[in-house]
Amino acid sequence: MEQTDPRERYDDLVVNSDRHEVDPDRFDELRETEVFRSGWGVAGVAFDGEGRVLAIRNEAYRTEWTLPGGAVEPGEPLSDAAVREVAEETGVGIDPVRPVGVDESVVVDGDRQTEMRFVHFLARATDPAVDTTRDLGDADEAITDARWLDELPEDVFNPDYTGRVYEFATELRGEDWAEDVSSRSGNFCLRSADRVPSNSLDPLSHRSLDRGQH
Repeated sequence: MEQTDPRERYDDLVVNSDRHEVDPDRFDELRETEVFRSGWGVAGVAFDGEGRVLAIRNEAYRTEWTLPGGAVEPGEPLSDAAVREVAEETGVGIDPVRPVGVDESVVVDGDRQTEMRFVHFLARATDPAVDTTRDLGDADEAITDARWLDELPEDVFNPDYTGRVYEFATELRGEDWAEDVSSRSGNFCLRSADRVPSNSLDPLSHRSLDRGQH
């Protein structure tokens, strides 16, 4: 199943696009990472009933908080992937409301090119309990902490882009979430004529390429 870019449905998303020229070894390394093989990644900007945001720390990025997420599996709708990734990394159940950001990376080595897009979803928690009964995350990227935070911390991964995504998600959360129920679609296969009216935010800054979550 070919994914449809949420930017074809929404034109108010926080968008970041980076192009990176790398050496051959680095290109080969990145091309084999899960998220570049998929071409798509997802993360949840999830809120509980008290307005707190869900965040994690893991072994790969011990000094920074990140939003739970990872690579999309073959044939998996983007919103389903967000539900799965958040559950795998925190145990929390979520209901994705709508995309709020797309972070795109294009990696080039001479005439070779690979790319991926990371989609961030505003989501409400349906089962907010963080799972403390099992090891969270993958074996090679174990989650060391998962918790609800009163606000996005300063020491968050990719702070410029993530901060704008969080601000936009917070704005939407303050509105009637029911307005976006009709626009939920796992693969966003909607007509271009149905685009959401623009309220665009500026493209934002650089982030790490081989990250499997945000």
